[in-house]
Amino acid sequence: MYTHDDFIKIIKYAKEANATDIHVAAGAVPAMRIEGRLSYMPFDMVLPKDTEALISDILDQERKNVLKSTHYISLPIALHDIGRLRVNIFMQRGSYSINIKLLDRLLKTPEELGIPDAVINLHRQESGLILVCGNKNSGKSTTVASLVKKISTSRECHIITIEDPIEYLYKHDKAIVNQKEVGMDVNSFKEGVYSALTQDPDVIMISSATDPATFSAALAAAENGHLVITTLQTDDSISTIEYIVGMYPADKSNYIKIQLSNALLAIVSQCLIPAADGNGSKLAVEVMLANQAIKNLIVENKIHQIPAMIKASKSLGMITMEDSINDLYTAGKITKQSALNYMANRKSFFGGAR
Repeated sequence: MYTHDDFIKIIKYAKEANATDIHVAAGAVPAMRIEGRLSYMPFDMVLPKDTEALISDILDQERKNVLKSTHYISLPIALHDIGRLRVNIFMQRGSYSINIKLLDRLLKTPEELGIPDAVINLHRQESGLILVCGNKNSGKSTTVASLVKKISTSRECHIITIEDPIEYLYKHDKAIVNQKEVGMDVNSFKEGVYSALTQDPDVIMISSATDPATFSAALAAAENGHLVITTLQTDDSISTIEYIVGMYPADKSNYIKIQLSNALLAIVSQCLIPAADGNGSKLAVEVMLANQAIKNLIVENKIHQIPAMIKASKSLGMITMEDSINDLYTAGKITKQSALNYMANRKSFFGGAR
């Protein structure tokens, strides 16, 4: 039977491996997620009584009542020598499962993550909108956090973040960094952005802007002289623009395109591909910098021409996802099969067998 100390060992093991999440489910061995990939941990199978004992240990009576009523609860926990966690408990097949998100993880620099120079250089911008996009477990939040840290260590400015949850804690460096958590410090992302505007920010980071109210607030902030960084769960530049325009009524689409083109600095779309040596993942990135030609395509509803424009603008630091994947393969960082698996357009892949 698992004890409290055993669960602490599991969490410490995952933290030392720089995992993002731990999954504890009855009838399975504990698992952890590292760089988007799930792997089992070297511990015994968990029994229903083990999860029940852990839940009893971490929940007070009020939260136990909530869990009994709703079969789900999410709460922050801080553990000495480990740091902050976000614990999600939910019912499945008659027993409880637990997801533990490790929030205080080692944060690499943008250079260490493999983020292109054209994206890193955006940290110098004083206003505009940077969108970091990708599917779940594509490393979006890590990319955004590394850019925020880059700004905090290199610019004398005031950074406000609105997050759910706060994943990384930033130290005050050259910049002052104030971090707000939705549900604790502000009621919503929208409220967080508009309240931040009254607090003399230079940079606003929003961990997610997937609803029109939040995105409108982000656009307004970017148009009014602030650097805004946020994420969307979209695949590439075209799908990102389509998603944004689609959030609003059809009669507002032209206005939104104009507003977006005015504010936009870049759309960075990314995915994590298993490394050829089996050690972690490699970052593949599409970089679209919003120069005047790109802005015109957005306003004129010719976004289908954006991939060709990106390809033609490689000297400016832009790159298509296909070229980024091809570069990783050519450098021997990923296998041919992995490259093909992640290619949206396999015909653009010309690498030889490896």
